[in-house]
Amino acid sequence: MNTRNPAATYRSTAVETKVHEADPHRLIELMFEGAIQRLRAAEGGIATGDLARKAKAAAEAGAIIDSLSGCLDFQQGGEIAERLAALYDYASRRVAAANAADDAAGFAEVASLLDEIHSAWKAIRPA
Repeated sequence: MNTRNPAATYRSTAVETKVHEADPHRLIELMFEGAIQRLRAAEGGIATGDLARKAKAAAEAGAIIDSLSGCLDFQQGGEIAERLAALYDYASRRVAAANAADDAAGFAEVASLLDEIHSAWKAIRPA
């Protein structure tokens, strides 16, 4: 933990608590939220000229997108899982290209795509 920055320590602890208490459906929601948040941070890094922030946020967003892809169950998900895998592959490549080109629109595009899937995911929450 970061003892020099109490706010960062609090945020880190709060996130860890959410993850430990979450059911599998909620964990996917948290992954979407984290990826979208990092994509917005990458956009912000470009806007402010903070390219280190942009690069770090883009790398984290890409890792989360890859993790989302790894969570797909092709046995049960069938065609939907296959389409999501293709979308995640596109999103991952788009994030890498946006990072290389300092392309805020690329990050915004992927954030928008993930936001749509996130909304649909929340709507199918199991009882």
